[in-house]
Amino acid sequence: MRKQKTLWIGVIISLGLLAVVFYGTDLNAIGDAFRTANYFYLVPALVLYFIGVGLRAVRWHFLLRSIKPIGVWRLFQVTVIGYMVNDLLPFRIGELVRAYILGETERISKASVLVTIILERVFDGVTMLLFIGVASFFLPLNEALRTLLLIGSLLFAAVVAALALAVGLRERFDALLRRALSRLPEKWRARGLRLADSFFLGLTVLRNPTDAAAALLFSILAWLFEAGMYATLALGFGIVLPFSVFVLATAVANLVTIVPSTPGYVGVFDVPVKAILALFGVNESVAASYTLLLHAALIVPVVFLGLALMWRLGLSLGQLRKQSARNVALEEM
Repeated sequence: MRKQKTLWIGVIISLGLLAVVFYGTDLNAIGDAFRTANYFYLVPALVLYFIGVGLRAVRWHFLLRSIKPIGVWRLFQVTVIGYMVNDLLPFRIGELVRAYILGETERISKASVLVTIILERVFDGVTMLLFIGVASFFLPLNEALRTLLLIGSLLFAAVVAALALAVGLRERFDALLRRALSRLPEKWRARGLRLADSFFLGLTVLRNPTDAAAALLFSILAWLFEAGMYATLALGFGIVLPFSVFVLATAVANLVTIVPSTPGYVGVFDVPVKAILALFGVNESVAASYTLLLHAALIVPVVFLGLALMWRLGLSLGQLRKQSARNVALEEM
């Protein structure tokens, strides 16, 4: 009941944000922009996007390597399926699906895999903040963007510091945990210790500076390719702006979608992209048209490819939805 209520709240927020996207625009002008757009640019834009997804699979390889070396093609398939689920279902369930599929197929701890996926979000956040910081040297940022940069930097610095501290003080943490669990029955004490072991196993990459640096490097490369997709698709609408504008749009839009929300991040993604384009002089109706096509290009191909890969692996969406949350949550229990 609570999940349904939260979902409906998310839907209402998304509809409200879509209203913001269309506010002040001429619907006829939006239609004209779609009619006159050059859709040829979709082809290179999608190529750039899927190269970026491939680079994220390489990043995941480095995050997982301390647990088990896994081929990039396998990780690419699981990543696309996870993205597909995120586009169709709320609350980033696709992250649990990725942990479930990889844990089942590779016989490794699903909880540890989930920790590496959480680390991905941390690397994504750090990369987005780097992008905003670099863009600020080339573009005039308004007060809202500067505030986002400051708050985001403080938040992710705190998260990174906490994770590094946890890894560095593993033995002390274990001692404190054993003391805290000592009064519990043996069954629950063993479960708590197994869960802690899985958590720290997922963080092993932070003990390896080479793998951690590689993960950050591939994060930057992957998101630069996505920014390239944004810039390429914009050419189809006659939008010609410095690449730094699209780096900024990529950063802000994806920073706000790190938080779990409605399927496909409807509205949550669109408002910042349109706002940044308008900030740099793009017509409101053209900006809205471009944003809608961009969002569709990010979702539709991934959904079709994800469904095909899921079918190839003999899985179903209902099975993944039901099994992933249950198995990942209860694995160590």
